[in-house]
Amino acid sequence: MKILVGFAVSYLALYLLVPPGNFLYEGLRLPFWLLKLKRLERPEPKAVKYQYGNHFRQYLLHFKSLADAPEKKHVVIYIHGSGWQHGRPEMFKANAQWLAGMGHHAFFLSHRRIPQCDIRELREDMGLAIKEVVEIMEAKGLSHKKILLCGNSAGGHLAALAMFDRRLLAEVRLSPDLFSALALFAAPLDLRVMWSSPPLLMLTRMKKPEIFELGNPILYLNSEVKIPTLLIHGEKDGIVECQNTIVFEEKLRSMGTKKLQFETLENGMHLDSASWCIPGHTCSLIFENWLKVIERH
Repeated sequence: MKILVGFAVSYLALYLLVPPGNFLYEGLRLPFWLLKLKRLERPEPKAVKYQYGNHFRQYLLHFKSLADAPEKKHVVIYIHGSGWQHGRPEMFKANAQWLAGMGHHAFFLSHRRIPQCDIRELREDMGLAIKEVVEIMEAKGLSHKKILLCGNSAGGHLAALAMFDRRLLAEVRLSPDLFSALALFAAPLDLRVMWSSPPLLMLTRMKKPEIFELGNPILYLNSEVKIPTLLIHGEKDGIVECQNTIVFEEKLRSMGTKKLQFETLENGMHLDSASWCIPGHTCSLIFENWLKVIERH
């Protein structure tokens, strides 16, 4: 009992004393944030699970749009964060249900993890999972819809690779033209400005040059980027430096990209960029308004 009390007191002291803008601050608040998401979950809609590979992590969840919601033109593919090594789509049901409540079909992807795998396997999983989504859409009569690709944190990194690395989808005989919009939340978009965290080192095999470059989204940007793009990042992010999105946005604009919206969350932390399903949150309002705009085009 004394050990538990001591742990609780130490945790509370750290929670109150650790300043924002570092990974410890973010980690101390993660359990409470996940609990908030859990409380937002509703009984419906229930997800249908599909395997796209033999590994138990190679699966996705399909959340249908709510029957009483106005049907939207876009389905959403979402890749969750958690450092390429933690988390499951099931943990983000509140996010999926938020989208379903707006009338979107939502596909939440899982993938193999570091350290057993690196960016080569994770990149392969993105192609296989997206191909599975396209096949499901064809089978369910959804192939006439457009696809909005989204990702948070490490998931945003993988979403950016799927969008901009033309070889990734070509390897599964798909065209990147199947995406009509992109939303990235607090994503590592230029690995060169990332600190050498253990997850990044595992992802790139200790920054082995050819593997590091293979997994760096900013290296794949070109003048063909014409789809609506939303970038959101907290200015005091303690996990993924906001500089990632700043340099990414600057390069996009230098190439003449016009349908680009970059929102910096004032005093925002890493978890704030993932809080778009929390009613009234600034990130939620930004994302919802942006969705309304792309639905009109």
